[in-house]
Amino acid sequence: MPSRLALAVGLLLVGTAADVGTTYVALSGSEYVEGSPVGRLFIARFGLLGGMLLTKAVGMAVIGVPVAVAGGTRRFVATLMCAGVGALSLAVAARNLLFVAGLWP
Repeated sequence: MPSRLALAVGLLLVGTAADVGTTYVALSGSEYVEGSPVGRLFIARFGLLGGMLLTKAVGMAVIGVPVAVAGGTRRFVATLMCAGVGALSLAVAARNLLFVAGLWP
């Protein structure tokens, strides 16, 4: 059975790929504007892939630093960061798909 960390890393990879792909489709095919001001700035400055990856790194820090300061183990912090950013990325990808389909305002 895979460890929680391995599952979290898998979730991160799938979520990131889904988010980048659906954001690309949404940006190229419509009047979509990146919802996050930080993401919008990073995408404008570093391009789609670089900006999105940098946004993911910032998200990992926002999740991981407080947990680390609170005394979480390195493994727990890494698992939480990967799972948290992966889950958020999947949620954003779902929203992007709904937007492209015309079901999101």
